[in-house]
This record gives sequence, structure tokens and C-alpha cells, in this order.
Amino acid sequence: MFKVYRIVHIIWTAIFAFYVSIPILENGSLEKAVYVDALFVLLWILGVIFLFIKKLTKIGFILTLMPLLYAIVIFII
Repeated sequence: MFKVYRIVHIIWTAIFAFYVSIPILENGSLEKAVYVDALFVLLWILGVIFLFIKKLTKIGFILTLMPLLYAIVIFII
């Protein structure tokens, strides 16, 4: 069955995926800068799906961390 750490991982990375999606929700239009934000949100969603496929679990963990890395880069710049 599903492991608890997968669920916890999804919850804490969802916070950063939501942070990345805020500009998409504010603008309401798809400008060039919004495409990058949408890409990272889509990568997170794909990572969540991969977390529950046994062969792709490691790739899922990596993809769900992408919004976190993107958020860190945004704060540094």
C-alpha cells in the first residue's frame, strides 16, 4: 500500500507548488513569465502521479522537489 512518507512528501512540496502558482492565479493570463511557473506546477503534478507508480517513484520524488528548487532560486534573485 502507500507509504506515509509519500503522503507527507506530497503535502510539504504542495506548499511550494502553491507558492509557484500564485503568479498564475494573480495574472489570469498566460504571459511568457507565467509559462515558466506553470511548467513547474505541471512537473509537480507529474511527480505526484509518478510517486504512486512503483517503477517511477524515484523520478516522482525528484519532480516534486522542482517547485521547491524554483522557489529557492526566486528568493535568491
